[in-house]
Amino acid sequence: MIQIKKSFGVLHVSNDLSISVNGSRLPPSFRTLEDLIPVIYDVDSVRDLPRSAVLYSMYRGFSLDTHSTIFKKKKVRFDITVMADIRLGKELNKTLGHYHPPAEDSLSYPELYQVIHGEATYLLQKKSGEEILDFAIAKVRADEAILIPPGYGHVTVNSGGSLLVMVNLVSDTFQSIYDDYIKNRGAAYYILADGSIVPNRCYKSPPPPRYLSKKFPISKDLYSDFTSCPSCFDFLNRPSLVADEFL
Repeated sequence: MIQIKKSFGVLHVSNDLSISVNGSRLPPSFRTLEDLIPVIYDVDSVRDLPRSAVLYSMYRGFSLDTHSTIFKKKKVRFDITVMADIRLGKELNKTLGHYHPPAEDSLSYPELYQVIHGEATYLLQKKSGEEILDFAIAKVRADEAILIPPGYGHVTVNSGGSLLVMVNLVSDTFQSIYDDYIKNRGAAYYILADGSIVPNRCYKSPPPPRYLSKKFPISKDLYSDFTSCPSCFDFLNRPSLVADEFL
């Protein structure tokens, strides 16, 4: 079990990836190996892993009672995700991957992530039809945050060699879109456990990956920053306010 102290309280993560905050267990959703089989680089390499193995857990819509009205009024959700330190055959543990639907002016909803334990590598891709226009890789360490800009789908890879715990702020007005990642067996590139970056053959001539170093500025943590200044995060529902500022 690990313990993490943040502005919203004391977070405990158990070995089975279950979560509690301030002593109260949260009811998470779990992603198993069975769920991720459609996006695994080499399915044969995970034959020895049980399909029921839990890869990560997600708790959506957390808030303290004193702040619940703020989140509802702003139509914003605070989520907690815990990713196991486990190999998926030749790959590191990763999320399924998803896009967001349009919010305004054909711009999709952005999303903010903060790593609070471990290290994450985010794989961002922008598409037009079936063509990938841009592919970016961002490494984010504990207490750093990254903005997933409008128009970008994303996959999170647990690249730190330990348990990964991250939180995020996102609009609560939409459902994520997983179909493209499932249809194309993952992102346009795979990151393997040996550090190599391999193109996904399901995509036709994706551009070479580029690396992002710019992080989203935070003063304390995402939860505290949002509850202290909810209007500062209006871009989560109005992406025209942020566009490609962090790319």
